[in-house]
Amino acid sequence: MQKSILGAITLLAWMPLAGQPQREDAAIAADVVIDKPVMRWLWGGFGFHNSEATMTPMMSEEFRDQRVLKTFRELSPTYSRVFAGYWDWTQEAMDRFADYYDATFRQAGTTLYLAPGRMPTITEDFDPDAYAEAVAIRLEYLVKKRKCVKIRYYTASNELSVGSTYAWFRSHWDVYVKVMKSLHRAFARHGLDIGLMASDASGFENLETIDWSMRDLNDVTDTYCWHLYTKPVGMPGCPEIGDPEMCKELYGALTNYVRICLGKEKRLSFGEFGVSAKKDFHKGPMCNDCGTGFNYSAADAGLAAMQRVEMGLCAMNAGCVSAASWTFCDYPDPFLREDGDSPEEKKRYEVARFSGHGLNIRYNKWGLFRWDDENHDYSSYPDLYAMGYLVKLFRKGTRVLVSTTRDPSLRVGAVTNPDGSCSIVVINWGGRKNVRIANAHSVDRPYRRYVYDSANPPFNEFNDLQPMSGTVEAKDGLVAAELPAKSITFLTTDYEDRVPAPVKDVKVADGRLTWTPVDDPDHCYYRVYENGSQIASTVATSLPVKTDDVSRLTVKSVDKWGNEGR
Repeated sequence: MQKSILGAITLLAWMPLAGQPQREDAAIAADVVIDKPVMRWLWGGFGFHNSEATMTPMMSEEFRDQRVLKTFRELSPTYSRVFAGYWDWTQEAMDRFADYYDATFRQAGTTLYLAPGRMPTITEDFDPDAYAEAVAIRLEYLVKKRKCVKIRYYTASNELSVGSTYAWFRSHWDVYVKVMKSLHRAFARHGLDIGLMASDASGFENLETIDWSMRDLNDVTDTYCWHLYTKPVGMPGCPEIGDPEMCKELYGALTNYVRICLGKEKRLSFGEFGVSAKKDFHKGPMCNDCGTGFNYSAADAGLAAMQRVEMGLCAMNAGCVSAASWTFCDYPDPFLREDGDSPEEKKRYEVARFSGHGLNIRYNKWGLFRWDDENHDYSSYPDLYAMGYLVKLFRKGTRVLVSTTRDPSLRVGAVTNPDGSCSIVVINWGGRKNVRIANAHSVDRPYRRYVYDSANPPFNEFNDLQPMSGTVEAKDGLVAAELPAKSITFLTTDYEDRVPAPVKDVKVADGRLTWTPVDDPDHCYYRVYENGSQIASTVATSLPVKTDDVSRLTVKSVDKWGNEGR
């Protein structure tokens, strides 16, 4: 496997492609070289842990349509980890999950990795075969009856934990082995093409559990999986901002285990990753589980979002099959987990049982955007604009190019699509600079340019991704790009220049605006304007409004490339 850009501080030797002698001169002149080996690994996509998939009963119509579904469709993650696959999952809860699947994962072609997040209490009479059979029966219903065919992976427990006790299985390895083997047999009996993931452990200190899995479970394991959460760069006891040593450590660990897995004819998934927040900000009785965006300064949160992207690039460039960041959106605030007679109580109880939310009554604020019903705050964190285009452009089915650089402050990743389009991401931990990129993959159109500036994240009131900031031409084998200080720049030819069709039958009555769905396979969502000012982004075909004067209102279709209709 060739060395990646991550951690590289000298330009590696580069051989020009046959028939393109000008590329040798371009490479010599370049600050970044993107090579196209004959044999390249297939990338399985970036995504998130989509906890909200099991929390729909608690969502308002506004939050569901204008934030959750709209943002999911705009990013279209092609890989996802979900708390699901419970042995005691009720039919009602499974159908709600399948309904969410229909509205999101099915449209994006998202590969799902299920983790139950909890296990039954393990007693002396615990029967692994009975447990596995109960899981398989429920997954068979989802796959064969509800056609949730992208359920591809399953892991026995969340980070080798049972209930709220972290790493219970780590000290009861014999039970873990029995459960995994029972699941393998049960899935085979039910004709489920769902591979088992092991060990799903978190942290450098738990990497050895992958070795244990290879020793005892390699015959039943489909893909190996590891999680990691880091502290924000620049914080006490952590590396300085942009220090390549942190990246080298992560990239080195991933590269090592990718090679070990390949020796077993398996692949490695970076199943969860994120940047932790301060742990001492909350002194009350509630546990906190929060990312940096929640309780750090704007400057620190902006930089931590860059670090989150850097971690993902480590996984892709190291040869992992996929990577999922924790999480897509915040959890709702904690609540009492108890059953009741009212519909509202029952909804909360079902969410608590089958979402992972109720295992600890805690705050969980790791998302791209907030879920704060009390203050009606569904605004975004900087992470949405950093991770958004990484997930959107570096998706399942792309092939990874190899990148090198002279500049230790740069991190680069690049992929090509089956249609010949190309996407490049450059993280710049240094000051403002101009860089020259030599790309061995030729392109037939200008690159669209999207920028994330950590000092000035491109916040949008409706959580829309940042628009392109112009285009960049490739000339004589080189692409010249201006990089703001401490920023991420995305360059892509993966787009179409088009104007979506106009939205028809726009009407308003009794304070509700309605319109006819657009007939466009590339449609993504709608933007609604009043007197020329945007008032909403939504996937719905109706919206409550404060005026009955339809002449003041406009609805426009936005397609999957961000083009807006008339």
